[in-house]
Amino acid sequence: MPRLYLCLRLFVVAVASPVIAIYILVAAGVRYVATSRRRARRTREVLRLSMSVGDWVKGIPVGYSYWVQYQAPVMLDEIAVHHDE
Repeated sequence: MPRLYLCLRLFVVAVASPVIAIYILVAAGVRYVATSRRRARRTREVLRLSMSVGDWVKGIPVGYSYWVQYQAPVMLDEIAVHHDE
């Protein structure tokens, strides 16, 4: 009976180990993706802040350069799509 108990425990460990390893890999992947998105968001915030400071120094409305370069093209594309309909 102790031998059967030992074999069953080894079998359970052999079956559970890959499941645990897959869970750890998936959790690490999800965390990596979340961190990379957060890093991209920070990069955009730093870019927007630096461009706003440049606008303030030049004497134009703060945030205008960022809007023209990154937000206006998307808005113009949306307007063009609505006019095509």
